[in-house]
Formats: sequence, C-alpha cells, structure tokens
Amino acid sequence: MQKPDLDRAIEIAPGTYWVGFDDEKAGLRCNPYIIVDGDEAVLIEPGSVPHFPIVLRKVASVVDLREISTIIVSHQDPDLCAAIPRFEEVLGPGLKVATHSRAAILIQHYGLSSPFYHVDQNGWELTLKSGRKLKFIFAPYLHFPGAFMTYDPVTKILFSGDLFGAFSFDWSLYAGEFYEEAMKAFHENYMPSQEILARAMDKLEHLEIAMIAPQHGSIICDNPRHYINVLRNLDCGDYMLE
Repeated sequence: MQKPDLDRAIEIAPGTYWVGFDDEKAGLRCNPYIIVDGDEAVLIEPGSVPHFPIVLRKVASVVDLREISTIIVSHQDPDLCAAIPRFEEVLGPGLKVATHSRAAILIQHYGLSSPFYHVDQNGWELTLKSGRKLKFIFAPYLHFPGAFMTYDPVTKILFSGDLFGAFSFDWSLYAGEFYEEAMKAFHENYMPSQEILARAMDKLEHLEIAMIAPQHGSIICDNPRHYINVLRNLDCGDYMLE
C-alpha cells in the first residue's frame, strides 16, 4: 500500500475520510473521521483543541462546512471532543451532538451550545437525510459506562472509539504487522476485564465489517475478524491487580 500523504484528508472508503493529525511526539494518536453523504456530512470524534486548526482545514477540503449536521462522540474524553465548541463557532446553528446520555452529562462541561442527540434514547441509530442509517453499538465500561461504537452499513466501517486502539510511537495510518501487540498493550491497561471486553466483541459477530477505524492507533483493513478474536480472548484490567 502506497504511503498516504498525511498532510491531507485521506479517503479511506468512498465518501469517508480520515481527517486526523500525525503527532510524532504522541504515542496515542487521535483519529477524527468524516462521512460525506450527498449534501450532508457527519463528523466523528472531532478531536482536541490543539489539533483543531489542522482538523478543520482537512474537513473543509472535502465538504462545505455548512453541510455538517451531526458530530458523533463515543464518550467524553477531551482528546476526542474538546474541540466541539470550536467547531460550533465555525459551523453555526443547526448542529447536533450524538452521544450516550451518560456521556452528555460530562460533555456539556466543555461549554457546548448545540443540542444532544442521545443515541440510547433514539433506537441506537441515526438516520441521515438520504435515508442512510448509522448504527450504534453499546460497549459499556470500555472504557466509559456510556461508550459505544458506530457502524456504517454502506461502507461496512466500524468506527470503534477506544476499542481496537493502540499505544505506539511507531505509528502508521493503517495497521501493520506489529499492530496487534500495540493494541493488546493498550487494552490490557485501559479496559476493565476480559469478560466485559468479550461481551462487546460478541455484539460484532452479526456485522459484515470491512474496516475498523478506531479513535486511537491505526485503521485495520486486513482481516478485522482476527483482531476481534484477539480482543475477545484478551486478559485485561491490569491495574486492578495493583
């Protein structure tokens, strides 16, 4: 696979882009994504305040900013959603923030002005103007009580939030041969238990998944089922032993 130009938005599937930033000083990379569906767009995990100018530039390169209707955030951590108020300043009214009601209680402390769309109170799905539906998969306690994943049946991409993420200074946009070990190391320390992790992996069995796009680490294109099985059987919750 040809090395992508990380200074630009990268189209990872038709109409779906990685709009992140390669921070060489960070072992925990953050990956915002955007789905463009006709004259509507959905921004997923928009990122932190320091990365906002770069993410905004990349988003603006692929879509008219006025077409962004929704920002999806899988939980409340600042590295994935602290930039929402900055985006609100640019995007203006009409935006909604899709998240779990438990996360919304904390996300509001960033000073948001947009209304929340509670995924757990709306049938665990979001319907776009075209009729396209994004599906939400509850992943409680991984690593937040209200955590969830987003699945797009059109591209068959699983936007997995913290799940399938990795910690590594040797980073690439797409997962390579050493990614499994970096992924395991991240989950061993951040996820609470094998039982809870396996339960979430079981929810993915019925889905046709072509790609896993985590909020941290690298995008998994090659044999995503292998990585699902790795996490299903992974012992984790290391800090509980101290």
